[in-house]
Amino acid sequence: MTAPLTRLFVAVVLINGAYDAVRVAVSYRVLALGGDAAQVGLVAATFAALPMLVALQFGRLVDRRGSWGVLAVGTTVSATAVALTAVSPSIPVLAAANAGIGLGQVMTLIAAQGFVMELTTRDRHVNGFAMFTLAVSVGQAVGTPVMGVLLQAGRTGEHAETGPALWVMATAIVISLPFALTLPRFTPTASTTERPRATSIALLRRKGMAPSIYAALIVVTGFDLITAYMPVLGGSVGLTPLVVPLLVATRSVFSMISRAATPWALRRWSQRAILIASPVVTTPAVVVLGLADTAATMFACLAVIGFFWGMNQPVTMYWVTAAAPPGERAAALSLRLTGNRAAQVLVPLAAGAIAGVAGPGSVFLLSGALTAASAVSTSVSLRRHPFDELGRVGAKPTRRPPDPRGHATPNNTEPHQE
Repeated sequence: MTAPLTRLFVAVVLINGAYDAVRVAVSYRVLALGGDAAQVGLVAATFAALPMLVALQFGRLVDRRGSWGVLAVGTTVSATAVALTAVSPSIPVLAAANAGIGLGQVMTLIAAQGFVMELTTRDRHVNGFAMFTLAVSVGQAVGTPVMGVLLQAGRTGEHAETGPALWVMATAIVISLPFALTLPRFTPTASTTERPRATSIALLRRKGMAPSIYAALIVVTGFDLITAYMPVLGGSVGLTPLVVPLLVATRSVFSMISRAATPWALRRWSQRAILIASPVVTTPAVVVLGLADTAATMFACLAVIGFFWGMNQPVTMYWVTAAAPPGERAAALSLRLTGNRAAQVLVPLAAGAIAGVAGPGSVFLLSGALTAASAVSTSVSLRRHPFDELGRVGAKPTRRPPDPRGHATPNNTEPHQE
């Protein structure tokens, strides 16, 4: 049998390839059902509504019970919700199905991040997060172009037929189930489960926590806006349903490249340097994307955005865990996801309102302004609270320390499996 981390990453590739592809198809389905740019933003916001309310509870559950059950249920919920989008007859039903997809996604994300911490030593968590986000990018880089081909093949007149393509993605999630269900189950110790838990407010007040969450949510909402609004922006300048998913995939491909290079980069530059540089470089690229009117310019912007935001994600995950108490790292990552999902509700709603008045390109001007604010808050926070853990990462793993989260370590899991 393959190593647990390998099975985890295969499941992550299949599940997340479907998620990103489905979100492109959902935007086209809104348009096919008679919706406009504002309704695209409204439906996109439903993806984050339930996760915003329950993410922290799932993180607490992972801290108490381990990751296996949350991953299994989240994968099942995701497949069911994607199947519902394929048959949705109206925008309200589509919005409800999209909310179910968002719930399934946050469960699989929290559980997968929990498994990274369960299957690797603390000194290797950032590399594990890099490989996890690399698996996400591989899935997106494959799933989104496949969706483009399926949508182009089903195009009739002005609108693309989305039903068959969505059934293909639901099937991909079902295929991931055997990989997820064969992962090892971890049982936290009694001392871990009985430890008093910090409230979400107490976690948020810890030094570095708020700016690390803000840095993360800017990237996640930026990715969402690219996925949701590239069909609208592309259509406004005459790009076809085949070209638009390829542009969305460009961001994923360059994120994949940067995440594969993250372990190498972390041996040469500190995590602090990466955290500070990422929003500084990406701000102008996001702004230019909003002003672009050719596929070539959009490609160049998305390549820069994908590369630097891609490397930023695993490092912000580690920044969040560095700011958290040792026994509540899954909860802190869930708080990060809660912030992400809150932004994923508010930013698409604001973007939809702006796009309805100023055009789809204005969405990325808003994202550029938020990214510039992230550059400032990250730089200020890391000067005040630099965190020793956010330096360079050594090339060689150190001896496995006791797991501060209290999980039993399986005998067949060793650091070299990363």
